[in-house]
Amino acid sequence: MRFLAQLNAFLFRRAGPRLRGLLSGPLRQVAFHRLGRHNKIYGGEAIYAGQRVCIGDFCWIEAVVRYGAQSFQPAIVLRDGVMISDMTHISAVSRIEIGRNCLLGSKIYIGDHSHGTARLTADSCRTPPGRRPLDDIAEIAIGDDCWIGDGAVILAGSRIAAGSIVAANAVVKLQTDKPALIAGNPAKVVRYFE
Repeated sequence: MRFLAQLNAFLFRRAGPRLRGLLSGPLRQVAFHRLGRHNKIYGGEAIYAGQRVCIGDFCWIEAVVRYGAQSFQPAIVLRDGVMISDMTHISAVSRIEIGRNCLLGSKIYIGDHSHGTARLTADSCRTPPGRRPLDDIAEIAIGDDCWIGDGAVILAGSRIAAGSIVAANAVVKLQTDKPALIAGNPAKVVRYFE
């Protein structure tokens, strides 16, 4: 067992991005077309990656099955042609689906839950955030052909229509039913594409 762990570490350090992507299947339970360096991928059995999915460097993709006393049945679905740039964090306890040919910039956070809730009381505020139960859980769906700009945050319950653009640094917790330009903190639809 120790030998396999050492072999795994050696291969992922030395291999190029295509080889790391191919090796990610047998060793991490999910395969990518290209896989950058220094990534953390947890819950691979609950992560589905279509064809030509590319992951940049320093990304953190996690399907959270257990958190403290809570149990979940998460799913992360990355459809064909999804390209995720460096330092992106995707965290699911419910379901996150990213449509075909989406382009995600760097330093993006996509999470279908939060540590605590807006309903916190004075007593529960004394509990460190890392020990609070996960709450505000709702699925996220990003349609096909979307572009998510650098630094964007996509929060629980968001549904972004196919062909939409999310501006850099937008904080999104909304639903759109047709292609739109989404920007701001909190994010709003700037205009719909006709």
